[in-house]
Amino acid sequence: ALLVNQDVRFDQIEALAYQAERKVLKEVALFDVYQGEKLGKNKKSYAVSFILQDEKQTLKDKQIEKIMDKLIQTFKDKLGAEIR
Repeated sequence: ALLVNQDVRFDQIEALAYQAERKVLKEVALFDVYQGEKLGKNKKSYAVSFILQDEKQTLKDKQIEKIMDKLIQTFKDKLGAEIR
């Protein structure tokens, strides 16, 4: 789950996930974004799920870990998100 400031909109999360999918995952994933709960006055949460589609089964655990690390860092850098 991503914890973001109240002013971050759903479409911003979706656009960033789409960009990450295209750049980082290079057509090996689908994603879904779900709006979560509001956390007090300043924060709200979103759940972002990526489904790796590796039909040739060529991705290794280390590669998947690297991909996910890049995605998490992208959300932190672009949105100031915390990961929960």
